[in-house]
Amino acid sequence: MNRVISALAVSCLAASAFAQAAATKTTTPAPKMRMVQENTTTVYDVTTTNKKGTTQYGMVEETQTTPQGGTQVISQVEYSDYTPSKMALANEKRAEVSVGLGAAYSFNKDTEDMRMADLGLSATGQVLWDMGDHFSVGADYMFLNPDGRSNQGFSYDRFRLNSIALAGKYTVNAWDTWRVYVPMGVGAAQARLKASGERNGEYTSESSDKWGLDLFAGLGLQYNLSQDIFLALEYRYTVAFVKAEDLNKAYGKDNYLQFHSAFLRVGTRF
Repeated sequence: MNRVISALAVSCLAASAFAQAAATKTTTPAPKMRMVQENTTTVYDVTTTNKKGTTQYGMVEETQTTPQGGTQVISQVEYSDYTPSKMALANEKRAEVSVGLGAAYSFNKDTEDMRMADLGLSATGQVLWDMGDHFSVGADYMFLNPDGRSNQGFSYDRFRLNSIALAGKYTVNAWDTWRVYVPMGVGAAQARLKASGERNGEYTSESSDKWGLDLFAGLGLQYNLSQDIFLALEYRYTVAFVKAEDLNKAYGKDNYLQFHSAFLRVGTRF
């Protein structure tokens, strides 16, 4: 009996020792992955926009991080991209042609202090070449035809001015869609007038024309519909160095012909 008890005791001690050894056994950790290198791409970008267009520029930089934790620049590439505005594209075209229709008026009076004309029609055609962003020169034709006026049975008809001039145009804000400009010109003008009727108990009829120097200047407002097409509203003051008495010797005053005109102008740049 004692032998059996001793054998059981030895078996229990052996099982306990085996269990204790199994509990104290450690697990070997898996090996960690090591970073060899890492590449990073960074874009530095700047965008600026003004009346001339949009410019986007910057730099693409590629860096590399080493296993030791250091960083080095592999490459740097600069770039630039320019997108012109609508007005910049319009200004690349260096010439323009336009026509205009409108109204004309004259404040000239005769020796009886009566006005010689009422509001009438006007027309113009113009070709200009740019000398720079703000100034252009060219040729201008202008036709002014104030409506003849009748005063107490005396009529003024065909009160007209034809002008061919060396023209200029100064644009104040050349890079805007809405533009303010100053038209100007000097040239040769043909003035014509027909006068007929009875005055002071005497009937007279006279038709004459005369050439002379003329000057004009004014103010305009232009709107660019696109880089090619524009509309403008323009006012002009014109002086023709032809005297009223040269056209109407009987009743013309000793003063130069003066005209006010307004045009709705449409044109294209090329």
